[in-house]
Amino acid sequence: MGRQIQFRRGTDADRQNTVLANGEPGWSPEENQLFIGDGTSKGGIPAQMAHYKMVNSATTAIAGGRYLFTAITSLQLPDDVIEGCSLTVLLDSSAGASKENPARVLAPAGKTIARGGEAGTEYQMSKAGIGRTFIFSNGGWRL
Repeated sequence: MGRQIQFRRGTDADRQNTVLANGEPGWSPEENQLFIGDGTSKGGIPAQMAHYKMVNSATTAIAGGRYLFTAITSLQLPDDVIEGCSLTVLLDSSAGASKENPARVLAPAGKTIARGGEAGTEYQMSKAGIGRTFIFSNGGWRL
């Protein structure tokens, strides 16, 4: 049997105020999310996770996360992230979304979500099974 490796772990509030060493892993049990330190950023950089977090009520996203809308509600994109971070959103058919009543991905206050040549403060999802990846670039989110 190999050796046990332990990651730094604690509350998500503690993680957000901690600078993880370069390459140091940190685990947020509240968010079920792995973060990797770069030696300078508080909280570390989120690692892309294989599981989806179910969104059945208004939720604030974490960069690097994967989110599955299971109800018609909203997902707030995070504001304080580093350049190049991403997150993925998918709409489940059981959510019941339609063009008249879509699930919504919301930009942080004062920021936009750019898609093609247009930008707005929200992205509406009504078609199930189509994943969308949001990338933080040049101070804002884009598809």
